[in-house]
Amino acid sequence: MAQETPTESDKISEIAIGEPESFTEKSTAKDVAVKRKSALNGPIPPWAIAILVLAAIATGGISLYTLSNARYQKQQREISQQSTSEVPQITAVSALGRLEPQGEVITVSAPGSIEGERLEELLVDEGDKVVKDRAIAILDSRDLRQAAVNVAQQQVRIAQARLAQVRAGAKGGDIAAREAAIARLEAELPRDIEVQGATIERLNAQLRGDIAAQQATIERLDAQLRGDIAAQQATIERLKAQLQGDIAAQQATIERLEAERRGQLDSQKATLDRLEAQLKNAEVEYQRHEQLYIDGAISASLFDSKRLEAETAREQLREARATLAETDATSREQIQEAVVTLERIKGTGEAVRKEAESTLNQIRATGREQLQEARVTMERIKGTGSAIRLEAIATLSRIRATGQEQIQEARSVLESVSEVRNVDVRLAQTEVEQAIATLVQTQVELERAYVKSPIDGQVLKIHTRSGEAISPDGIVEIGRTDRMYVVAEIYETDIGQVRVGQRASIAADAFEGELQGIVEQIGLQIGKKDILDTDPAADVDARVVEVKIRLDEADSEKVSGLTNLQVEVKIAI
Repeated sequence: MAQETPTESDKISEIAIGEPESFTEKSTAKDVAVKRKSALNGPIPPWAIAILVLAAIATGGISLYTLSNARYQKQQREISQQSTSEVPQITAVSALGRLEPQGEVITVSAPGSIEGERLEELLVDEGDKVVKDRAIAILDSRDLRQAAVNVAQQQVRIAQARLAQVRAGAKGGDIAAREAAIARLEAELPRDIEVQGATIERLNAQLRGDIAAQQATIERLDAQLRGDIAAQQATIERLKAQLQGDIAAQQATIERLEAERRGQLDSQKATLDRLEAQLKNAEVEYQRHEQLYIDGAISASLFDSKRLEAETAREQLREARATLAETDATSREQIQEAVVTLERIKGTGEAVRKEAESTLNQIRATGREQLQEARVTMERIKGTGSAIRLEAIATLSRIRATGQEQIQEARSVLESVSEVRNVDVRLAQTEVEQAIATLVQTQVELERAYVKSPIDGQVLKIHTRSGEAISPDGIVEIGRTDRMYVVAEIYETDIGQVRVGQRASIAADAFEGELQGIVEQIGLQIGKKDILDTDPAADVDARVVEVKIRLDEADSEKVSGLTNLQVEVKIAI
């Protein structure tokens, strides 16, 4: 900002403030005082001069404050004007949006009442154009529903023929046939009664025979059980006696071996005593002859013979002792083996006896079980036979009652066919109408097996293929892609600037340039955003209003294949 040139009053104020004690530079005030003094023709008091000086200083200060305040206010006005000129003007409302066909995307599925259906045939592919009420898929229940229609048509024809028959009345041949049927039933009833009576007698005889046979089986099993028990007990006694005999025989063997051992030991000990005596005599003789040999009284041959006799006696003694030890060990071993054999005989015999007793218990248990089963079978035979007999008796009673009913019904039919009654005609007419209503219902059900397009549009996505169960997402998605719209999510703070009829431009990376459209509808409800911004700092909980923008015809055709594409929208305001 350019520097302002100070005015004369500013200079005066600066001089007064800068040098307050220089009265020479305040000549103006002094001259005024002198002139007043001259006018009053007297001297000026000092206090008056002081007042004048203070007044001059105050005047200068006020002038300086006024000038500074004026400068500050001027600067503030310039800054305010500059800030106002730099604020940009808002010309459009920006928002995210999505492309969708007119009327939104429609999901086509099977009727809600049809569960567990599969797709027999899919008649369209993605991108196909479809027209309203054209079949786009066939359910696998089509053939079953078609069969139901055929049956219903046949029932209509039968009901119509029945009505025609009632209106025409009964034929003579029909009356004769009814009379013949009555005669046949009257003849068959006594024969059926007689046959059923014979069946009852046969069942009674069979039941008695079965009971007698089963009773004989029970007696045979009881006798067999007693015989098996007696035989097994005899076997046990035989095994006990055999075990006792084996034990006694083995004990006798042990005693015999012990007696033989004692005898052999005694004999061997006697031999040892004899040999020891012989050895002593031989040694004495050897020693005596040794001295004689030394003295030269005997020959060397005689001395050698005595020495040989001593050695022979000594060797015989060693052999006798070895024989005694061997005889003792052998006899002990034989006795031990005999004792072990005795224990084995006892153990084996006891095991055999216990096994025989176990077999006896098993024979008893098995025999009792077989007897119990036979007795249960007897009761079952009696119960089953009685039930069959009672059923046969009930069948006889039913044959009698049914035969009488059939005869009475045949007579009633004969009487009814003999005349044409209005009530029969009305009944037959009602049956015809019911059959026709059933036919209409089955035809409607058949139509439900053909899934049809509810609008003219284009197939956008297929969820269920031929042979698959109907997907929870439906069969196909269809939209009117010949007229595309943009659904923009406008922040609630900006919605007040949006009006129907405003122009809008749309941009996205999926196509070049911008699309043009016009605001056609503004939503009446505020909700959360459905379109997520790629900016991580964006407010995902922002509250928005949906605004529908109709694209220009040329731009609509350009993006007809980009349903649900995220776009950026600018609405001119």
